[in-house]
Amino acid sequence: MRKYGKKKHALIFNDTVKAGVIENALNRLIEEFASESVEVTIATSFDDCYSIFNANTPVDCFMLTSQMTGRQADENEKFFKLIDKLNRRQQGVPVFLLAERKKITLSVSRDLMSRVDEFVWIIEDTPDFIVGRAVAAMERYRDQLLPPLMAAMIKYDDVHEYSWAAPGHQGGVGFTKTPAGQRFYQHYGEALFRSDMGIERGSLGSLLDHTGYFGDSEAFAAKVFGADKSYSLVTGTSGANRTIMQVCMKENSLAICDRNCHKSIEQGLMLTGARPVYMLPTRNRYGIIGPIYPEQMEQAALKQRAAEGPLTKDFANQDPVYAVITNCTYDGLCYNAKRAQEILGKSSNRIHFDEAWYGYARFNPIYTDHFAMRGEPTESEDEPTVFATHSTHKLLNALSQASYIHVRHGKDAIDFQRFNQSYMMHATTSPLYAISASNDIAVSQMSGNRGYSLTQEVIHEAVDYRQAMGRLYREFEQDGDWFFKPWNAETFTDPNTGETVPFEEADPQLLASTQDFWVMKPGDEWHGFKDMPEDWCMLDPIKVSILAPGMGDDGTLLDTGVPAALVTQYLTRYGIVPTRTTDFQVMFLFSMGITKGKWATLVNTLLHFKQHHDQNTPLKSVLPELVENYPDVYGEMGMKDLSVKMFNYLKQHTPSDKLNAAYSTLPEAVMTPRAAFESIVENNVEMVP
Repeated sequence: MRKYGKKKHALIFNDTVKAGVIENALNRLIEEFASESVEVTIATSFDDCYSIFNANTPVDCFMLTSQMTGRQADENEKFFKLIDKLNRRQQGVPVFLLAERKKITLSVSRDLMSRVDEFVWIIEDTPDFIVGRAVAAMERYRDQLLPPLMAAMIKYDDVHEYSWAAPGHQGGVGFTKTPAGQRFYQHYGEALFRSDMGIERGSLGSLLDHTGYFGDSEAFAAKVFGADKSYSLVTGTSGANRTIMQVCMKENSLAICDRNCHKSIEQGLMLTGARPVYMLPTRNRYGIIGPIYPEQMEQAALKQRAAEGPLTKDFANQDPVYAVITNCTYDGLCYNAKRAQEILGKSSNRIHFDEAWYGYARFNPIYTDHFAMRGEPTESEDEPTVFATHSTHKLLNALSQASYIHVRHGKDAIDFQRFNQSYMMHATTSPLYAISASNDIAVSQMSGNRGYSLTQEVIHEAVDYRQAMGRLYREFEQDGDWFFKPWNAETFTDPNTGETVPFEEADPQLLASTQDFWVMKPGDEWHGFKDMPEDWCMLDPIKVSILAPGMGDDGTLLDTGVPAALVTQYLTRYGIVPTRTTDFQVMFLFSMGITKGKWATLVNTLLHFKQHHDQNTPLKSVLPELVENYPDVYGEMGMKDLSVKMFNYLKQHTPSDKLNAAYSTLPEAVMTPRAAFESIVENNVEMVP
């Protein structure tokens, strides 16, 4: 069987033994490892060893050498730090302590004994015996390393089957029969095509029936994400949302819906014929999407809206069978989900949190109470049934189209057999198994210590970037100049001392671990949401918006400004793609794939933009494609010329005001979403340019 595509790797930390009989024994040990095809790395200092772990270098066995003399407490402290660092991402790697038996007996501490898997008598035991023990430990570690489905797929791949079933390319061979197919095959590699199998492979189980290793994978996900039941999907969160709606509602059911919902929620209404009772979210002066306020969710308000709505008034005597809110909003505003569930639970027995961009929240305490699958599942007939949908491919680590449905059973729970009918309706009988396997890996990466370690690293990177931008903003401001400003609270109060300091001067460790800083306070000017309730909404640290100058705190445009669309155009020219742009906001997502310090390039590019803007650099130098496509319009313009022209347009036409007004007002409903779609089917529609 292939061992996951690489040699075994042993890391030996030796910063004390430099000569003599023990060093000779170590050299013989390394030779024996080589004879077993085990790659060995020697770290001769604490910093070197720590850096190896920091680089996420895969390790199958970690060996510590000790003379067990002198400053034993200092040596142990180094050992503890290294073992703790190893366990943050590579929990379960066997740890061996190499020393003389007599000295271990006399000097080893209880704490060290509890953190080490095996003690090796480096002088008395033979290299063959030590390496044999180490290789066996590595095998045990590797056997449990992969989650259920991924491990089974790798084992199945070793069968090298001769198939007479689908898919027709037969492990990629079919592609190799033409030049274009060969290029396609070579580009993606053999492993992808060998893992592309049909549902006839019964030994793996079934995605549609949730049996075998597919069922094991979903059970593993439920345990990690705190659900009673989890469903793995290859149709994205769009498919996940439609699956839930299809099984919860029927024609003329009442559904409580977030007006700021994903299109798949609208599609669910089209499919089911349910009648929506909408809750209106908020927007601030920058066009940033805020939360629905509690009064919109209250039972009395929803009943009144249903009774007054032209599409719902004839059905207002019904209880809503489903409620959905988007958590977090696209701009990274996260509800206090515990409170939202308590309020919505008075109106509906089934609550759906669309958490497509928020699948990591359970694994970091900074998000406490602000996500659906809080705590551990408990049987209760007093709580609503809760659904959470996650796009694992968005901000966890999975392939595109991978998603999960997580369920906590409560009132009006839907049993597996009924739910699975809807699941199969929105699934496929020909799933790409690599997508399912990536879902399995995404869960594995969040299990144990890894979830916290990975999420905390991303939060730290985002905080570092925010503070760097904050410092630059203050420096330019002191010089009477402009720069971009991070959108977050401008001061931080230390929870331990009560001291308040500017955000950019705060301890980044505290910023990355203090939820209260990110919770939006009523009346705070920075966030711009009027009447924000206490403890209702927090800003996700990893969804970072920067603000270009041009808008006052009261929402009116200033005399001068820098349109964000121009900033995004420049960034895109240099290979930096923001996730969202409004009139004066540019937003970036910090994810687990962001390498440490990568944000420094972003800061430098923004500084270069400012230089070109202020110097009015000709567009033909900084945005040549724009000039090439529209030479008559932009050929003689400079960067600042275009900026001024765009800003004047915004000031004259105020599109953001019109957009905010559109989002803050419910249009008169004259037909249900289903009826509207049927008009498309009947071609009773007119395209609006």
